[in-house]
Amino acid sequence: MSNALLTLQHTGLYAIFELRRLWLTRSGLMTLAATAVIWGLLLYYLVLPATELVSSLASMNTNIRVMGSNILQHLGNWPSSELTLYWLLSLFLLPIFCLFFTANQLCSDLERGTLRFLSLRSSRTAILLGRFAGQMLVQGSLILLTLTATLAISAWNAGSFTLPMLNGAAVIWVNLLLILLPFTALMSVFSALAPTAKLAVTLAIVSIGVGYGLLSWFTSTYPGWAFLHHYLLGAQVGKIATVQGWQTLQFATLPLLQSLVLLLLAYAIVRRRAL
Repeated sequence: MSNALLTLQHTGLYAIFELRRLWLTRSGLMTLAATAVIWGLLLYYLVLPATELVSSLASMNTNIRVMGSNILQHLGNWPSSELTLYWLLSLFLLPIFCLFFTANQLCSDLERGTLRFLSLRSSRTAILLGRFAGQMLVQGSLILLTLTATLAISAWNAGSFTLPMLNGAAVIWVNLLLILLPFTALMSVFSALAPTAKLAVTLAIVSIGVGYGLLSWFTSTYPGWAFLHHYLLGAQVGKIATVQGWQTLQFATLPLLQSLVLLLLAYAIVRRRAL
C-alpha cells in the first residue's frame, strides 16, 4: 500500500475513533446531554417565543443592519421562522463554541506522550488530519442533532413536514460545517503549540483579538488595505446571512482556503515539535 493510501486510511481511523468517543463513552454522552440541554433551552426560551416576531419583521421587510449586512429583510425567504432563528443563532454562536470544543485535538496526547506512541505506527500527518476530521465529524453530528430537533418543531408548528424545510435544513448544515472548518483548523494550530486545552483556547482568543485590533488600526491608517478585512476568519458570515438556499455556497472558497493554510501551519508545527 502506498504512503498516501496508508495515510488516508489512518486518517479515517482516527476520525472514526473521535466519532465513536462521542457516542460510546461516558464523556461523549455527557457532551451530547449538555448539547441537548443548551439547545433545548435556546429553542424553548428564545426560538419559539421569537418566531412570530421574526415572521412579522420579515413580512414588514424591516431593514436592520447586523455586521454591516441587511439581514432581517431576507428572513422571509426561509421555509420557516424556526429554521431562520436557528440559522442566525448558529452563524454567530457556533464559531465561538468551536474554539472551546475543538481545543484538545493534540494537547492531551502531547502532554501524556501518547502522540509519540501513535507516531510509531502512523505518520504525524495522519494523526493531525485524523483529529481534525474527527472533530468535524463530531461537530457535524451535534449540529445534525440540534437541527433535527428544530426541524421537528418547525414541522409541528406548520402542521406538516415539507420538502423546502428539509432543503433548508440541508443548506444550513452544509454551510455551518464550512464556517466551522477554519476555526477548527485554527485550534489544530494552537493545540499543537499549547500544552493544555485551556492555554490553547486562551492563545486563540488573544490572537484573534490582537489580530483584529492590529488590522483595524492598520487599515484605518492605510485605507487602501481595507480589503484585508474580507479575508479574516468568519468574514463571510455577514454575507451568508443575506443569501438563501444553495447560493450560500458561493462563499465556500474562503473558509476552504483558510482551513488549508491553517492545517499546513499546524503540520509544520507538529513536524518540527519533539514528541
